[in-house]
Order: sequence, then C-alpha cells, then structure tokens
Amino acid sequence: MQTDTLKKCTDWFRVQSIKDVDDPSNRVARKEAVVSLDQYPYDFGLGPNPRQPVLTSPVSKKIGETLSESWRDFHLLNRGVVVVAKSVEYDNKSQRARLVLDEAEEEKRLFGILDGGNTNARINMWREVLEGEDEVRTREAFVNMQILVPHLKGAEPTSEMLDLLNDIKEARNTSVQVKSKSLADARRHFDSVKSVLQDEPYFEEISWHEGQGGSIDALQIVTLLMMYYPGFCTSADGGEPSNAYGHKERCLDAFLEYAEKEPEELEKWIKILPKAVRLFDEMQVTFPEQYGGRFGRITEVQIYDERRYERGNKKYRKTPSKSLFLGVRMKYSYPVGWLYPLFAAFRVLAGPDKSGQEILWKREPVEFWQTHGQEICERFNPHMVAAGNEPKKIATNLLAYQAMRQAVTDLYKDELLKEAGITA
Repeated sequence: MQTDTLKKCTDWFRVQSIKDVDDPSNRVARKEAVVSLDQYPYDFGLGPNPRQPVLTSPVSKKIGETLSESWRDFHLLNRGVVVVAKSVEYDNKSQRARLVLDEAEEEKRLFGILDGGNTNARINMWREVLEGEDEVRTREAFVNMQILVPHLKGAEPTSEMLDLLNDIKEARNTSVQVKSKSLADARRHFDSVKSVLQDEPYFEEISWHEGQGGSIDALQIVTLLMMYYPGFCTSADGGEPSNAYGHKERCLDAFLEYAEKEPEELEKWIKILPKAVRLFDEMQVTFPEQYGGRFGRITEVQIYDERRYERGNKKYRKTPSKSLFLGVRMKYSYPVGWLYPLFAAFRVLAGPDKSGQEILWKREPVEFWQTHGQEICERFNPHMVAAGNEPKKIATNLLAYQAMRQAVTDLYKDELLKEAGITA
C-alpha cells in the first residue's frame, strides 16, 4: 500500500480503545491503547531506544510470520510497542488521539519508541507489500501501544527520569531474552555449548532456560562467544564487538542466526569457550592487581572489609564479591563492563589452524594475560580516565576496543619475534 496515505506519528489517529493506568510511584503517566494498523503511525523514531531493529533475527522473523499468517490475532500474539511522549491528547467524540513528541532536533533522542522496534519495523514492512484487496487487512489487524509520559521538571526529562526509562527498556528487553533463550534451549541450539562446557566446574550453575535455577545466565556465555565470532563484528561496527555490552538479546539473535546458517563454522568457535570463559574470570579476579595504582580509590570500586563496613563507610562491603563464573572471592568489587574491551582484544589469539578445520588458541590466553596484563592495562588506563570510569562509556568505546586489540597484537608479535631469535 502507499505509505504516504498512512498517519504520521504527530497526526491525529483513531484508536480502538484507550485507557489510563495509574502509576503508584507517580513518576510517569501511562496510557494503554489498541490501534488498528491502518491508523498506526508510519514514521515513529527510535530516539529512546539505542537498538536498531535486526530484521534477520529469529524474533523479527517470527513477528513477520505472525503478521502474514495471523494478522487478525496480532494484538493477542505480540506484546506491542512502548512509546515515550511529552503528552497525549484524546478526543473522546471522534475517538482519536495525538502524541506530542520531539519538537526540536535535540529532543529526538528522548521521545519515540522505547521498546518494540522490531515490531514497528515489521508492521511497516508488512503494510508496504499489501496491495489491492489485501489492504483491508490493515483494518482487521491491531497493535498494542503503551504510551509513557514522564513527569518533566523543565524542558526535558531529568537524569533520574532517563535512568528510569533505561531501566524500563532493559527490563522489557530481558523478557524477550528469556523467551528466546528458552526456545533456543528447547530446540537444542545450546547443545554444542553444553557439550564443551560440561566438565567445567561452573556448568551446573548455568541457567539454560526460563525458570531454571543457577547463578550464571547462559546469555552471558553466548555474549562472550559472539564477541570472538568473526561474523558478529561488522564493518558498520568498526570491526569491533563494542555493541555486545548491554545487548544480550542481540548476541542471542546473532547466535541463533549463525546456528541456522553456518552451524559447522559456529561449532568450531564454540570449542574455544572453556578457555575464553576462564580468561574472563581470571581477568575479573586479577584486573585490580594488573591495573595497579590506587585502584581502590576509584569511586566505582568497593572494598571488602567487614570492620570498616560496620563503621558505616559505604566504600566498604560486608561480604566479598565473587567472580562471575568460577565464584572466586574478590577483595574488590567493580563494574564488569570495564573488562569488555580487554577481553575482546584476546580474540587476536584465537583463529583457524593451518588446515582451516579447527579454531585454536595461538597462545594460552590466561598465561598471556598473567604475563602481559600490566602492560595492557597501562595502555587501557587513558581510556578509563577519558570515560570518567563510567562503565557504559568504556564498554561501548570503539577506540578503547581498537587500542586494546592493537596492544595484544603488538605483544603477540613481540613474542613471535623473540621466539625466532629476532631482537629490535
């Protein structure tokens, strides 16, 4: 159908139903609406949602199939979209609503779709291909819309409100992860991962599907694997896995896509997982020692010391934190996101053997970290300082990933030259 006939996101559009939902915390106004797809606006922006729709993902494909095969039940089979707006106007007589969204260029990042980007993209794709008599389907299909209107203190949401909206976004995404993870386990996509990890001491602690006990989420392991898998690091991402942090759902979607399209290649890389996981754990335990300096004085760092904790000093913890996988007790507690560029850099040490039939470690990764960790951290320090030690800034900083990969590459080459008897 002609998309120019569809509503724009700031136009008045008819709703099938709309109601207010009280927020006990009184921090946002909430409205729930059901909208037919001939009225659902075409051009919503993704300002509050940093994730671009991944149309090749299993989740996105499933949404497309639902629209094609069960459009009349779409509102029952799909969770819908969440939109952040400045305000909502509603005309009870005509049963039409209008959203007030960004009114200036700098506000585009604040208002629009918070969750449901794949649903929004698939609705648009579906409508674009409908022609002739099939266009009537847009009047028979509906989508659920939740509209959040944050209480503003000024022109835009406060930092506290932005944190709340981010928490909402991550919580909604987690529910998708749980569902997809359970389906992946049911369809035995994790079998190869289970096989290579079954003798590891943390294996019984891995949660492979919804409702299963265990302190380790299987998606944490999938994320580490995707950070090393060559196809995951595209040129659009600068050739680095800087988009892995905070996006377990994207890593899971990629894993499932590779499991379908190139299972043999994926299985080769899965075999390096035991040492990769141990490397991450070793990094987590020894990073404070390798980083050196006054690590404990960094604001985000907490220190295990029962006596000082009892005196009321918030810098100290009553109980020691434990490493993510092996559960090693640690003196220091700090954001795990700091480790992502360091861990990613060690993919330099993993690659195909001469035959191309296996993926091997060119060096023992834990030993390499133990030997060169201090020098690697010296090169990492400026990036930590430049980011103000903010975990998200560090874990998503493309320059930090590139610099760490170069550091590991340089140190590996130095070892090779030394082994060959070549000195500078």
